[in-house]
Parts: sequence; structure tokens; C-alpha cells
Amino acid sequence: MLDLSNKIRVALAAIILIPVLLYWGFASSPNEGPRTNNSLLHGIDYFVEEATIKEWNSEGKLSRVLNTAKLEHYPNLSLSTLDHPESISVRNDGSKVKLTSNTGTVLDDNNQTNLAGNVIVNDNPDSISATILNTEQLTIYPDKDYAETDEPVKITSQQSILEGVGMDIDFNNRVLNLHSRVEGTHDNAK
Repeated sequence: MLDLSNKIRVALAAIILIPVLLYWGFASSPNEGPRTNNSLLHGIDYFVEEATIKEWNSEGKLSRVLNTAKLEHYPNLSLSTLDHPESISVRNDGSKVKLTSNTGTVLDDNNQTNLAGNVIVNDNPDSISATILNTEQLTIYPDKDYAETDEPVKITSQQSILEGVGMDIDFNNRVLNLHSRVEGTHDNAK
């Protein structure tokens, strides 16, 4: 056998072992692929209990407060679910609209909110002239201050009761349209 000095033996061993060690260290086996966290793709990435979310308008005035027992965010659906949400919107004239329901969903871009289960819209909840709207489902477009439903609707005020199926409402202009099967009573007596 050749008589090589120790330095040459170490250098040859390094030349032979370094590529093997690098392959083992950096290469993945053929059965391995990139690892993804499937729970994040198909589940909740965060949740908040007893959440309060506040929005201010361009003038720095409070325009909306949302309270919910639980908010869960689903990144793959780009939405959050709400448990027993309560939203109070303040109009430019200072009047308020209060919305409550059993459940809700809010799209991440905040362009659409869907409320379901015992949906109640209370216009001017702090006054004796309050108007209360009840339905089972309501789709709200916050940027447009507009809402709609295809479900039965009941509207109760101090002097009248209206019922119908399907409705759209412009909160800003306070215009409500019932679409079909409209019935109602009105009491003029004082």
C-alpha cells in the first residue's frame, strides 16, 4: 500500500465524504415533498373571544362598533365567522342602527356581511320612535350602506306592522322596499 502522509489522507477523506454529507444534509428523499400545514389551509388560523371591533370614518368619528362572542378566521375562504354578533352603526346625523343575529360571516375585504338566525335590525334603538325589522337572513354591503334578503320580513314601529317577503334597504337614505306579499296595519289613533 502507498505510504501517504497524514495530511494527504485527511484531504482525500474530506474530498470523498463532503459530497456525501452535503447530499444527505440538503437533499430530500424521493418520498418527501414540501411540507404544508393542512390545518391552516382548511381550518382556522386565529380566533378571538369577546371581540370588539371599531371603525372610524374619514373625519375621525366612530362609525361602527361590532361586538361578537367569538370570531374565527378561515384564510382559505377569506372570511371570518361571528357568533352572536351585535353591530351598531352611527349615521352622519347621529342616529344609530343596531343589528343582531345568531351567526354571521364577514368577508376579509369587508365588502359583504351575511347575518343568519333571528336577525334583528333596530333603527333608532334609543328612541321611542324605533323601528324594528325581523328576518332570518340578511346580506349587508357596508360600503354602500345597503342590505337585502329574500326571506320573510316583519317591520314593527310604534304605529304600524308590515310584513312581506324579500326586501332591500338603503340605510343612508332610509328607504326600504318590500318585494312581495306585503300586508300591514297602521294605527292613526292618538
